[in-house]
Amino acid sequence: MTLQFQKRTVAVTVVVLAVIAGLNGAIGVAGAQEAPEKKTDGFTISRANLAQSATFTVTQTIAPKGGNPLVRSYKVEIKGEKARLDYSDQMVGEVRYLANDKGVFLYIPVNKNAMKQSFKGGVDGALKLAFAQVRERMATAKKIGEEKVGGIPTTVYLDSKTGGKVYIGNKTGFRLPVKTILTNEGGVTSLEVKNIKLNVSLDDSRFALPARTKIIESENGSPPGGIPVGR
Repeated sequence: MTLQFQKRTVAVTVVVLAVIAGLNGAIGVAGAQEAPEKKTDGFTISRANLAQSATFTVTQTIAPKGGNPLVRSYKVEIKGEKARLDYSDQMVGEVRYLANDKGVFLYIPVNKNAMKQSFKGGVDGALKLAFAQVRERMATAKKIGEEKVGGIPTTVYLDSKTGGKVYIGNKTGFRLPVKTILTNEGGVTSLEVKNIKLNVSLDDSRFALPARTKIIESENGSPPGGIPVGR
C-alpha cells in the first residue's frame, strides 16, 4: 500500500465519521439510545405509515436570502423491513444507508467500506433520516386543515413556534410528509416528496452491500457520534 493511498484512506475514514456525526445530529440520538418518538395529533414518522414496498425521492432545500440555495435529495427504497437510502454528502460524496437481514450499514462507495452497526436502525432509521427536518417541526405542530398537494390529499399541520407548515399525505400506503415550507427573515426552507411509487417490485439485491465491500464493525456497540436508530 502506497503512502498516498494510506493518506487518502485515512482522510476518507475521517470524513465518514463526520458524516455519521451529522446523522446523529439529524436523528437526535446518542450512541445506541433514542428518546421515544413524539406524536403530534396521533401522527409519527414510522414504518407503519408506509406500504409493504415503496420508492420515493425527498428533496430538502435551504434558500437563504441573498445566498445560493443548498439542496440535498434522498432516494428512498423500502421493501418489508429492508431499507435503502442514497444521497450525496458535501464532504465525502455518495453515501448509502442500508438495512437488511444482516444488519444496518453506512456504505461509502468511494472507498467500498461499510460501517456495520451492532444495534437496530432498519426502515424507521431511514425514514427518520430522510424526514429529520419534519420531525423537528412536528413536535409542536397542530392540525389546521386539509389540502391537496400534487394531487395527493394531505392533512396540514402548523408549527405555531415558527410558522412552518407540514403537509402529511393521506394516500393509502403513504401517510408520511409530502411537503413542508418555512419562510422567515432568513429565507425559505422547504421539503418536497416526489416520484412516489407504492407496492412496487424491488429485488433483494437493492438492499445488499456490493461484492468485495470491506465491513468495519462499530466499536463497543456504538459508532462514533451515533447513527439513525429505529425500534
